[in-house]
Amino acid sequence: MSGFNLDNYVDVPTRLGMALKKYPDLRIQETHREIIEMPDKSCFIRCTVTVWRDQADPIPAVASACEIYPGRTPYTKMSENEVGFTSALGRALGYMGFGINKSIASRNEVEAAQSRQPTGRLAPVVPMRDDVEQPFEDDGVSPYANPKQLGLVRVLASKQGLTNDQLKEFCTNVVGRPIMSSKELLKAEVSKVIDALKLGEQQN
Repeated sequence: MSGFNLDNYVDVPTRLGMALKKYPDLRIQETHREIIEMPDKSCFIRCTVTVWRDQADPIPAVASACEIYPGRTPYTKMSENEVGFTSALGRALGYMGFGINKSIASRNEVEAAQSRQPTGRLAPVVPMRDDVEQPFEDDGVSPYANPKQLGLVRVLASKQGLTNDQLKEFCTNVVGRPIMSSKELLKAEVSKVIDALKLGEQQN
């Protein structure tokens, strides 16, 4: 990864300068930060920023970025929040069209990712969105719900008009523990959720 070409990536200060030139009244808010524990017990800080083009902006840009916690390099350790919010800001500005050549990622984000890269092997691919199912078959080993089960959950929820937040609350009530993403459901739990959704559909 050390020889990776960063020429097509624009850093966050440059993107911010481009945005301020076009929108002098632009405002940025570090909106939210949360620590997420993964099934393998690793932790990430997810940082979210909101960018308003001006005071009357009806649809501000919102973006999130995750940074491993605690940081594993001198570049990130003790600066996880700063790195996370900088990456999130770069993505928000990219969504607004600033500094995107061949990638939405900023140079800062790519460099931070490179600094975390283990030597000799690639990092695992982790889906960033919990509302997009992955096109992989169940390996039969994972205790978590497989993509087909999660897909059925979303189809049944959609038929009943449930939003993502309402579905999380529904799952929490059915399984008896907090569910922040459908991917947290175990196989036994997702079966209960599917049965409950089917029952609700029949009652409707």
